[in-house]
Amino acid sequence: MIVLKADSELKMTFERLIKTMHANVNWTGLFVALDNYLILQGEVRSLFFHFDSRKVAENIVDLPIKEDEIKDTDEAAVRDVINMILYAFGKWGTIQGLRVEKNTEQLNTLFGHVLAGIYIEPEYTTQYFRFYHAGKRITYEDVIQAALEAKEAVQKEEEADEEQGLWHKVEWKMAHTVFERTELSLSERAKGRIGNNFYKVGYRCPKCKGNLHMIMYPKGKEFRIETPEGVVLLAKACTCAACHRFYTPRPWKLLGDGDIYLMDFEEDKKAYEDYLELMGRNGEHEANSRYNEYEDGRKPAGVEDEQQPLEELCEDLPEYSDADFEELLNKIEEGFFPESSIAACEPAIQEEKKRRKKLKSTPASDQDEVTDDEEEQDESKNRHEEKQHGNESAGESGWKRNEREEKQADARRNEEKSLHVNARQSENERREGNISRNENERLYADARQDETERRHVKGSRYESDSRQPHEAGQISGESSDEKYAQVNNAEAQKVRETYQAKFGVADRMSERQLSELKHQLMHETRISPEERKQYLDMLEEKEQDRKLTALNKKAESCADKNYAVMRRVYDEIAEEKLPQEKKQNLLLNLKQKMQTQAEREVAELVGKMPPNMDRARYHALREKLKEYEGVDLTPYQERLESQKNLAEQQEIKNMIRQSRKITRDDLTELKERLKEKEFEPGLVLPYFEQIENKIRQMDENEIAEIAGDPVHMSFEEGMDAYQKIADGPYLPDLKDNALELLSRRLSKIKTDECEQLVNKLKNELEEAGITESQKHYFYPARKVLLKQAAPQETEVIDYAMASYAAGNGLFEYPIFVVDTSRNNSGKEGIILTPEHLYYSTLMTSYRIDVPSIDEITASTGLLNRGVYVTEKNGKKTKIPYAVENKQLTAYAGVLNEFIHYLQEKPDSRNISYLAKEKHDTICCFRCGYVYKGGNICPKCGFKNNA
Repeated sequence: MIVLKADSELKMTFERLIKTMHANVNWTGLFVALDNYLILQGEVRSLFFHFDSRKVAENIVDLPIKEDEIKDTDEAAVRDVINMILYAFGKWGTIQGLRVEKNTEQLNTLFGHVLAGIYIEPEYTTQYFRFYHAGKRITYEDVIQAALEAKEAVQKEEEADEEQGLWHKVEWKMAHTVFERTELSLSERAKGRIGNNFYKVGYRCPKCKGNLHMIMYPKGKEFRIETPEGVVLLAKACTCAACHRFYTPRPWKLLGDGDIYLMDFEEDKKAYEDYLELMGRNGEHEANSRYNEYEDGRKPAGVEDEQQPLEELCEDLPEYSDADFEELLNKIEEGFFPESSIAACEPAIQEEKKRRKKLKSTPASDQDEVTDDEEEQDESKNRHEEKQHGNESAGESGWKRNEREEKQADARRNEEKSLHVNARQSENERREGNISRNENERLYADARQDETERRHVKGSRYESDSRQPHEAGQISGESSDEKYAQVNNAEAQKVRETYQAKFGVADRMSERQLSELKHQLMHETRISPEERKQYLDMLEEKEQDRKLTALNKKAESCADKNYAVMRRVYDEIAEEKLPQEKKQNLLLNLKQKMQTQAEREVAELVGKMPPNMDRARYHALREKLKEYEGVDLTPYQERLESQKNLAEQQEIKNMIRQSRKITRDDLTELKERLKEKEFEPGLVLPYFEQIENKIRQMDENEIAEIAGDPVHMSFEEGMDAYQKIADGPYLPDLKDNALELLSRRLSKIKTDECEQLVNKLKNELEEAGITESQKHYFYPARKVLLKQAAPQETEVIDYAMASYAAGNGLFEYPIFVVDTSRNNSGKEGIILTPEHLYYSTLMTSYRIDVPSIDEITASTGLLNRGVYVTEKNGKKTKIPYAVENKQLTAYAGVLNEFIHYLQEKPDSRNISYLAKEKHDTICCFRCGYVYKGGNICPKCGFKNNA
């Protein structure tokens, strides 16, 4: 059981959730993770989330919570694991008022990202939510525990990273830049010290423009650095603390010349500070007139070792060229002269600076003046272009303008016509949308439309005749239209009398006769549409009255029936196609009778409930009670809950009493059977806890006996323990903790080793002049460990390992991979690990143990060109390669030396040795420098190599 205290964010979120669900829970702000439950602990009632059954329920449970066992939820991983509840149960629809838009697949992906950092795989479906670690299923409580442990592991990893810093190849690079120089007083120079014998100078950093700090070394104590030109002994160097950079001039040059070596630690402050401290050990602030020198004694011709005193150099300052005077100032800034000499010559130097500055500020008399010829030419050209453009516009003929204007007018008319058509279409659509709600009104509207159109045509004709009497002619006497109207009126009156007679006997008509009458009216054209609509409305009213009478009889017939019959009749009446106002009273009366009958039947069911009811009968009763809608079960709730708890308690006790409880398998089987029954959480949890405590005690004793103390285990013992625990049927959290402890320790050690060896091999290939090839891959061990490696960084390596190095050890990481396949897949080539050399060609693949290799050589002959591995038993094998022919010998030499390094220093790749606390021979973690004795690397200053 794990108890967590909600932070302010979680507390606000879940209090809102409880309110949304209308749950009767007064939450204390505590989460309890127990098995596959997350419980929101309440003062009386608690809220349970069960991952196996997808249920959210309230119950009364008394959990023993100790204050000193409550943990915080301030870590993001813990909060994310708790917040998954909202998405999982919200998608299942078991949280009232919460809606999740994402589909199941998207949620599964989201949960995968959340749990990836703690090495747990989720399986979320519409039926369940499960969790797996190392292929084994675990509980939600285990997930919470893993998140808590990940917090501690991340803190330790961050502390370790902070102590160790990043990996750096400590070789100064050649560069050329410009250093600005400013005037600094003695007080300003004294204020800016950064320690380690570095002192502020007037030079500014080319990158950040801050002042640099300089260190100088006395003769015999020069600082030794490696450069592309060879080893250089430093007499002077500068640093920028803000940029983590070091600058020093190339041999026999000044810093102000800009021809320099650069060492850039970028963002790695710890590595910079270690190197700063290393450089400062033998430094001092005493002036010296020496340049940086090559260790082998090389120097340019004509360079003088002796430096004239500053006093002598300042005697003829006006005769110096600007370059010579600038060189003198740079030497003064770079500490070539004592401070006493600088103070004595300061007035003369300042006076010379002013004189030269004044000369530079005077304008030169022979400076070329800019004429206005080009400007005048440009203006003339612009005027010419404007004039030409105006002539073209003015010269357009009149008929072209008329043609263009007519086209524009036609376009406007077409646009107006289109708008008019669209407006008519919209009006027609609007009219069509206002069609009446029943069929009678539609027919009536159609008839009126026909009559209107007929009259409109007739009126148009009369109007036309009145406008053109000479064409229409004169008609004397009564018109033909008047005679037609008299005939129609007589016929319509006869039709009216017929329909009135039929409606007089409509009550005695059958359903078929009423239907025929309605059909006749709908197609009647001898009466006006208004009259036809009146008849149809009367007929509709008759039909509705007849239906209502039948429904009343049906409702009366079920008055003495049970609730189920009354409910069925109620639904039939509600679905009947009648106006709501006609059947409203009938439905209301029937519902009142239904409610009375439902309450009577519920009271009878609960009253006849037997005291010794089992779970099956109880669940059947609850399902039956759900059928009675609108019945308040509150008066019976206490008795129902009590009956349920009694039934479940009795069944739990019977299961435990009848089960065998001797071995771990017995207890595990009992727990699984109890889970399958889905008992009320508050009832079964105490039994789960008792069973799990017994299992846990058994597992702890056995794991402790197997694992012992991992720190003092040899590699063989550690691997044996790892395998036994991995195969054992132990509680997931105990197994994971033990395996994680062993795996983390061994993985960290092997990752460090792999990273050191990768960088060592990289350095040696570069030093040998081997061109960087796209066919060469170095394993990014630390990125893989921290899950920061991009897929493209490892896909070729992973494929190669799976193809022809599948039998590698559990903690055997690749150092170097050469891909010689045509499709760049990694299927063919070589893989070098600290333990083996794997190779694969089109025809065969094989593995060679590193200790069995005698040498690696190259043959550059025309017929037998290649790289060959000779084993100690005399066997010679040609292995794939991916370098140019001219680099073949150097490439084979680097591999040969590296293989011998692995053989000569077996402890550097032996896990059992690396797990020890002390080493006689050390390979620096930061720069790969190999040395003996001491914790601090003499090359880069790294302090944690022991």
